[in-house]
Amino acid sequence: MADHYGTHMAETAVGMPSRQVLASLHYAYPTAIFLYYMVASTIAVCTLQTRSSEHNHPRRRAITRLLMLVIITYFAQLLGLAALGFVQHLFPPADQDTIIGLLSCALAYGVVFAGLSDAANPVWYPYLGPFGMALVLEPTIEVMSLKARPTGPLNYAEVFDISTVAVRYLTVVLALALYFEGNRTSGLETGTDSERQGLLKTNGHAANAANTEDQPEESQQGGYGATSDASTDDSQSSDTDSDENPYQRRERKASEQMEKRLKEKGNWVTYAKSFVVFFPYVWPVNRRPLQIRVVLVGICLLAMNFLNVLIPRQLGIITDSLSGNNDKNPWTEVLIFAGYKLVASEAGLSLLRQWLWIPVEYYSFGAISTAAYSHVLNLSSDFHDSKSSSDIMMAIQCGQSISNILESICFRAVPMLIDMVVASVYLSAIFGPYEGFITVATAAVFMYIATRMIAALKDARRNEVGAWYKEHYVRQAGIQGWSTVASFNQIGHEEDRYSAAVEDRVEKTQKVYFGYVLAYAFQFLVVLSGLLAGAFLAVYQITHKQVSPGTFIMLLTYWAQMVSPLTFFAGLGKSISRDLLQAEQLLEIMQTKPTVFSNEGAPDLQFSGGKVRFDNVWFSYDKKKDILKNINFTATPGMTVAFVGATGAGKSTILKLLDRFYDVTKGSIEIDGQDIREVDLSSLRAQIGVVPQAPILFDDTIINNVRYAKLTATDEEVYEACKAASIHEQILTFTDGYNTKVGERGIKLSGGELQRVAIARAILKRPSMVLLDEATSAVDTETEQRIQEALRKLCEGRTTFIVAHRLSTIMNADRIIVITGGELVEQGSHEDLIRANGKYAELWSKQVFVKPKDTKDEEDPDGKTVAKGRKPPNIVNDLSPEATSSEIAKVKSTPTSAGQAASGSDDTAAKSDDKQDRSGHKKEV
Repeated sequence: MADHYGTHMAETAVGMPSRQVLASLHYAYPTAIFLYYMVASTIAVCTLQTRSSEHNHPRRRAITRLLMLVIITYFAQLLGLAALGFVQHLFPPADQDTIIGLLSCALAYGVVFAGLSDAANPVWYPYLGPFGMALVLEPTIEVMSLKARPTGPLNYAEVFDISTVAVRYLTVVLALALYFEGNRTSGLETGTDSERQGLLKTNGHAANAANTEDQPEESQQGGYGATSDASTDDSQSSDTDSDENPYQRRERKASEQMEKRLKEKGNWVTYAKSFVVFFPYVWPVNRRPLQIRVVLVGICLLAMNFLNVLIPRQLGIITDSLSGNNDKNPWTEVLIFAGYKLVASEAGLSLLRQWLWIPVEYYSFGAISTAAYSHVLNLSSDFHDSKSSSDIMMAIQCGQSISNILESICFRAVPMLIDMVVASVYLSAIFGPYEGFITVATAAVFMYIATRMIAALKDARRNEVGAWYKEHYVRQAGIQGWSTVASFNQIGHEEDRYSAAVEDRVEKTQKVYFGYVLAYAFQFLVVLSGLLAGAFLAVYQITHKQVSPGTFIMLLTYWAQMVSPLTFFAGLGKSISRDLLQAEQLLEIMQTKPTVFSNEGAPDLQFSGGKVRFDNVWFSYDKKKDILKNINFTATPGMTVAFVGATGAGKSTILKLLDRFYDVTKGSIEIDGQDIREVDLSSLRAQIGVVPQAPILFDDTIINNVRYAKLTATDEEVYEACKAASIHEQILTFTDGYNTKVGERGIKLSGGELQRVAIARAILKRPSMVLLDEATSAVDTETEQRIQEALRKLCEGRTTFIVAHRLSTIMNADRIIVITGGELVEQGSHEDLIRANGKYAELWSKQVFVKPKDTKDEEDPDGKTVAKGRKPPNIVNDLSPEATSSEIAKVKSTPTSAGQAASGSDDTAAKSDDKQDRSGHKKEV
């Protein structure tokens, strides 16, 4: 600019204010561009405008090229000034304010250019602001430069300078014109989109003539039979799910949940407020000692910032004292330096900070984990039935990520940012603005290259983690399913699978590792380049007696301290994004509300006998398909009610509703006249004992598993319960007796042993009501008889509900209810239902009778074929092998059955055959 030429002439008093204002503008202009761009971009990101921007600007490529031309004009001016300095034998070639201004503008517009080039669908106001500033400030600075120059004709250098500024100004005007012209054109095209869309769809998406040329060839192929959007999405989703391992599926769902929540909240600020639910666990509420520790940690961090300035400065002082550039005692200065290093070391402030912070950190982790675990246990059955237990446990473990976010931002990012700002200001004060610019430029280029490299490695890193988890799941499946692997003789197959998974993981790990090595190499080159530039400047100033030699040592120390903050900031976005993704999984769980809960102030259940009434009960799991339809019945105190029917008819669902794992969709369930939804849930379940169809035991001893029903029970009470369940004697034969570990989910016990332990647990509880869901399905007939006797003692005087497929176990029930398709079709006693000859009689005949074999046609002695007829079934002889003596007596005493047995007519035989399974075998429903 023109004010650089003729510096040999004396400045007038009138020119001094103009030059001061001009110098200020050289620094203010690039600073304003950079700050505006960063603030505007942050607002665009936080308000999700970058996500909602769907249409690319038609003139984006031309505007990007013009922005590059703007940057080139700054370097052209710098080359012109360098050439002038070479001719005039001046170094630096001109006023440093001008040089710094041009370099800073090139850097600021370079940041804008990088953002515009990298953005997929940019929001434009962060990029238009710098152009608008250029329209005002570029001519202002040039005019003030011309006023500050000496009077006289312009020389060639000045003409070149003015021409370069003119080209830059015209470039800015053209870029703005292209933007608004493209906006107008885009607006017109948008208005006619619906008219220009094709009528036929291609691959599930409407064809658009305007962008057909940009689409891949496959998407342009049209034709009849094109799939719809829904089907395409479903198939894609299905393909995605089939190719995903559990880790990838969990990460994808968490990412989708985050995107959904972001759209609902509207911006990142509101989204971040969702995590306020964790505040009482992150900040030690009502823990004054821990709060004091947090404050002291903050003071320690500020002290570390102060030491990061003092230590390099002290090194410079020591160097100057040794070289005689100051009159200080080097021994004293070394001792001071040693004191600084001690305080700043792992044995000083760092140790104190860790000692103060560790209790706070682990308080947060423990509080979040405990709260999450408690919340999960209090959620309803619909949540646990729809979630993978591994996903839930992983989400609970992700509570640490909340503390990580807080620590990263408050205790690492903020102090490091302070360090970098102080370093830039301090170096500028010592070495001048050139050194400050070198520091800022190095940091900016380092951050850009680091973030670009991390983004480039994102997919590779995801593939590596996916391969690692795939290897883990293959290994886990082979080890957990060893018995299956061995029994099917597939050990070689599993070895090959694992070997392939390991090779895949190693290959992808190597690729990621090499990528990071390359990224670190580029980062090192950037830091080294900045260090060399700063060192050359420092050497120049030292040789010209502008600064002391000790400042060179101080500069090297400062640069060594800058590498760590730069590396941290380069990966900060990635680490926060990962922590947020993990925290999102926990947040989703913490924001899930139980669908079954006790109303506030709900009274305890007042149990007085156990009269149960189902009044017009309807129920659906998904609010779409009804599982139970209009169920009505009443069980009087002490009554045993059995539910029978086909699998999936809704029998077990009735027990779940009674134990209030779910609430009815319509109707009500009452116990002793009290709607179970209106009483305290804990008091309801305290009155009910359950023996489930598939009992689950903890990986603990047998005695502790049985005692779980009544934690205060004595050993003798446990033994009596096991005796009643016919398992006591068998437990004594185990190596460790009652101290035998049953394994995960009771895997070390047989099916019958597992079920009898579950029955013993229910007997020990001594409940007021009993729910038996296939309680004897996994035991032999002899054991079943003993358990039935134990269950009769348990159920005596108690209202009991039984779900059974083996009808022999419920013949003596006071009432048998037949459920078909979620509807109550029959109810009554065994004898009544047999006489009714309905659905129950059909089920009974299928279980008790065996269909006689068809006889083959035989030839008589004369050679004629004679068709032998079927023999009428003999009831007693054809009973199931599992039938007991009581069943045989029951069958004999049943008039309907006896009549059928006595009848030898073809009609009776046909009826009997029709009630058998068509395969000719017994069928257990």
